[in-house]
Amino acid sequence: MNITRAYDEMFMAYANLLAQKGWAKTGTNPLVGAVIVKDDEIVGEGFHRKIGEAHAEICALAQAGERARESTLYVNLEPCTTYGHTPPCVNAIIRAGVNRVVIGAIDPNPEVNGRGIKYLTDAGIEVVQDILKHWTDNLNRWYYKFIKENLPYVILKIAASEDMRLSGYPQKYITSLQSRRYVHSLRSQIGAVMIGINTLLVDNPYLTDRLVGRHNPTRIVIDPHLKIPLNTHFLIPDAHRIIITDKNNPSEKIKKLSERGVEFILLDGTDYPPQKILNALAQSGIGAVMIEGGALVFNQFLKSELYDEILLFVAPVTVNKGLELKLENTLIKNIVPEKIGGDKLYHVYRNN
Repeated sequence: MNITRAYDEMFMAYANLLAQKGWAKTGTNPLVGAVIVKDDEIVGEGFHRKIGEAHAEICALAQAGERARESTLYVNLEPCTTYGHTPPCVNAIIRAGVNRVVIGAIDPNPEVNGRGIKYLTDAGIEVVQDILKHWTDNLNRWYYKFIKENLPYVILKIAASEDMRLSGYPQKYITSLQSRRYVHSLRSQIGAVMIGINTLLVDNPYLTDRLVGRHNPTRIVIDPHLKIPLNTHFLIPDAHRIIITDKNNPSEKIKKLSERGVEFILLDGTDYPPQKILNALAQSGIGAVMIEGGALVFNQFLKSELYDEILLFVAPVTVNKGLELKLENTLIKNIVPEKIGGDKLYHVYRNN
């Protein structure tokens, strides 16, 4: 059979769609989907569901069973060669008798990074690379950042008025329901959301994905003086909760919060520059975080340029008061905004 690129892309697209099912659940691991095809029929499929659980290729091979022999495996990211939470996938692929492997992108993990392909080719398996690579790269941009720099991927989600005010609104929400649903969808995809203590005290946000109802992210608050009230929505036990605070704060309150399932990142002192926060998050296994307020936190991350993306929702109102976002106009000057409800969404990638 003469296999065309379009044929390979069709099954790789499905592998990427499967990979997306792992959004927010794989921790610092990549989003990976796998499809096994034999005689034009899908005989096995799978995706990486959760860090520590079986990889996508293993799930697909288990479903295919003996039908995996002399088949084609489509996997959006290069199969691993290392022993981590699970054994290397390349060994299982070789044992199953797969004779062709189509890969979306090479895994940039220094312990893999081409070794998976070499293992397979040395075993006589045909390997095809870079099929829908752009899709895989975009899907795993959070993982790529973490594996290369050992730092979380940072998205700043900002809602502002046309005069760049972050507060002073006559109502709780300045943006449209459509914009808020967009944000809730993103919360369900990313591993964690983070706010400063002032935002928690003023807004008492839930920080859930309730408008889409898929998967609540880990909630993180930067609270140097441990001001968090014990009746705040942040503490509802429907998600993983983390407080970043001074290790010398009263042990009694830390104990009370710990008994409610809250985890702590205990730091020295009460001054937490963005780099210090990101280092602490990385050590706690947070691979990506969306920052949702407030003004102080936004402006610190903007000034230090320790962000990867900005999602700026601009509502069609002017308030002439309130806290101001210190955003350089050059960041959005040449960006054509997307219309969401009545709002404008400016999507900025720092490295573009």
